[in-house]
Amino acid sequence: MKKIKWSILSLAVVLSVCGAFATRPHFDCSNMTQYYFSGGVYFAAGVEGENYNCDQGNGACTYYTLNNINYYTCQTGTYCTSNCFVRPDGKPIKPLKPAATPVNTQNNAK
Repeated sequence: MKKIKWSILSLAVVLSVCGAFATRPHFDCSNMTQYYFSGGVYFAAGVEGENYNCDQGNGACTYYTLNNINYYTCQTGTYCTSNCFVRPDGKPIKPLKPAATPVNTQNNAK
């Protein structure tokens, strides 16, 4: 009976320690200043949704720093400025007809 009692007690201790780690608050870097990496230098990214977007991708989109020396990945994806065009399915869009340029109008006149 004592072995069963100690087994149940040790199981309760292990479950309580696991539960404490599972409910521990995780570090949230999204409230910190975000940086993007370009040309070997880190630049301030600005406000997400206003100055930049993180599109789907595998690389690091933005970084954060605690000491302005070491930078750590915060968001994954592809860094894209606010003037980029995001395709929902990732496939390129074919135009219905070519744009009218002087070169196209000369070729069509022949």
